Amino acid sequence: MKKYIVAGIMICITILSCTNDFEETNTNLNEPETASQDLLLSTAISTVANRAVQSGWNGGNIVGQLTAKINFTGFDRYEWGSESGLWDEYYGILPEIDIILKSSVKEETKNTTYEGIALVLRSYVFSILTDNWGNIPFTEALQGTEGNFTPKYDNQEVIYKTILQDLKKASELLALGKTIRIAGTLNGGDILYEGDTKKWLKFANSLRLRYLLRISNKVDVSSEMKTIVDNGMFIKTNQENAVMTYPATTQTDSWSISTSRIGSFDEHRLSQTSETILKKFNDGRLFSWFQPTDNPEDAPDLYVGLPNGLSEDNASTFNGGAKNVSRLRESFFYRSPNSVKAAIIQAAEVQFILAEAAQQGWIAGDAKTFYEEGVRLSFAYWETNQDINAYLLQTGVVYDGRLETIITQKWLASFLVGYEGWYDFRRTGLPSFITPGPDNVNNDKVPVRFLYPDNEQTLNSQNYEQAVSEIGGNTINAKGWWEN
Repeated sequence: MKKYIVAGIMICITILSCTNDFEETNTNLNEPETASQDLLLSTAISTVANRAVQSGWNGGNIVGQLTAKINFTGFDRYEWGSESGLWDEYYGILPEIDIILKSSVKEETKNTTYEGIALVLRSYVFSILTDNWGNIPFTEALQGTEGNFTPKYDNQEVIYKTILQDLKKASELLALGKTIRIAGTLNGGDILYEGDTKKWLKFANSLRLRYLLRISNKVDVSSEMKTIVDNGMFIKTNQENAVMTYPATTQTDSWSISTSRIGSFDEHRLSQTSETILKKFNDGRLFSWFQPTDNPEDAPDLYVGLPNGLSEDNASTFNGGAKNVSRLRESFFYRSPNSVKAAIIQAAEVQFILAEAAQQGWIAGDAKTFYEEGVRLSFAYWETNQDINAYLLQTGVVYDGRLETIITQKWLASFLVGYEGWYDFRRTGLPSFITPGPDNVNNDKVPVRFLYPDNEQTLNSQNYEQAVSEIGGNTINAKGWWEN
């Protein structure tokens, strides 16, 4: 009997011993439980940059009428819903950015550059969310780990105030110039600027200029803009662009459109709006972006645009059918690693921002010089071979002190840059030639937001109802705080 008692005691001791050091014994040092900052950073950058170019392709170019849809024309006709995939992806990447941010301020992993970069990325993501939907979960958006699964919605004014504060802080942190290199990594996960903190600083300040201009109808932005411009640390060249280059060398591992079916690619065509403006200005970007019609009976250099906002039947039969309407250049599909870059903000846009600010008298400098540099930078970005000096002397292009002249060139430069052209149209009503298509279903009005996702109505109903009440209804025509 004693031997059984002793055996039982030994079993208990063994179990207790295993339990006491179970966590240490069963921890695989080769498989860390939390992702490192560099891995999280590369994921965050690729997600937000890739989504920017996808948004430009799928929505921004269309609502801005840089391109038109020949099939599945609902979006072009303003049959808009929630765009929940966009909502989910941006809210899905925010926790990873938040981990980088929280880790960067801990004593044992403190890194001011990671902190600055995380603030830049978080600010950019929240700006897209609020610009697309208006009031959104913001101050409580990342409290799921604390048990808050029904975050309140904040209004756009509060969100923009915080975004600008965070970007200012980011610029101060990035100005310290601390390295983000980690042992065993090349650039600390920075697939955008390869660890160049000076470029991140310029990126942060360029976003500040973008957002200050965005809210300039509501707030006096002159002082802050002047401080940024006088400091000179903003994106000025295409080499400093916040643009992610796809590392792929084949079609199958580059941007998403090149891995889809050719039919999806061919749904997007030269718009009649773009055709009119590009031909009017003898603009070589027509050839950089589009190709001649496919009809062998047509002249080999014939470019034909499709009106925006046509019904399925009218779009598919326009001008005799698809072969008689110009597609986008095949290089966007077949050789996209060399043709498509994921742009968040470019030097051309920054110059147009400065041109408008100078024209308004908010900053020192010559608006004409800023404007012309913006045009030059856009042509250089697209590697368009053209006599820019002659281009800039044309009627409609030559700087004439009119805001629409600046916005028209800024609109052209927004090709594939998310929804930037749409945001400017909502702020200014320009370019004035953007008008709803003949078969639109929104009473001849360009929409200004997406609908909230259905999940918000069912899972966060109280806060959803409050937000809907504040913005004037969950409709695609409810304007945001900063809009014209």
